[in-house]
Amino acid sequence: SDVLIYSNLQSKQPKNSTEVKEKLLFIPALIRNVQRPCEISRTIQFGWCLQCSNRHQFFVPRFLHGLLLHLAYQYVLPKTADNPHNRQCTIWTNGILWSDNDGVQTLVEIVDNSQCVLLLMSCEQEVGHNMIKLRHKVIKDILSHQNVTCPMLELQEFIIDPSQLDYPIDKPSSLTLYDIEHIASCVVRNKSFVVPYNIDERRHSIKISDLLPYEYNNVLSIFAGRDP
Repeated sequence: SDVLIYSNLQSKQPKNSTEVKEKLLFIPALIRNVQRPCEISRTIQFGWCLQCSNRHQFFVPRFLHGLLLHLAYQYVLPKTADNPHNRQCTIWTNGILWSDNDGVQTLVEIVDNSQCVLLLMSCEQEVGHNMIKLRHKVIKDILSHQNVTCPMLELQEFIIDPSQLDYPIDKPSSLTLYDIEHIASCVVRNKSFVVPYNIDERRHSIKISDLLPYEYNNVLSIFAGRDP
């Protein structure tokens, strides 16, 4: 649905400049009264989160607002060709949900009292390669934006167990998580299984191929261009 008002994406151009760069303004108060989705229509296949490891730290509003604006303008399709500011997505106070022409549905949300960035994705099996490409880009953008707006945060990256991807997810840390660094170590050592970060007697190792659907080689999209 159309939830981004034109004023949110109003272009601001510098005066008396031969080199014009478009700057965008995000005003949270101008978002229409859209509630957080109660559910997602597709079965979620992939979940990633960026979690504050220091309980006294959190993602600042500037990070949230800038990230939502960037995602909406970078990845969401315009509703009409004559108004590129009118985007086909659902955006609420702390998240955004959109689908694209490549068959991928994506949700990004700030949860857990602003201490966690959540990324959820789904697609049809025949276009799994499109989800791989998109999650590589989105994860890279989230990490890049965090490095600019709040570089001092102590953070950890996790993949959420596929069996626990029931939306809404308010506290990812309460779920079974797999540490990105541990996954990277397994990839480097040619191991096929990874154990949970928050392991107990009820949890067990999982195949990396089951944790990361549609990945076919060791250059995994979750590393977003970084060496494992």
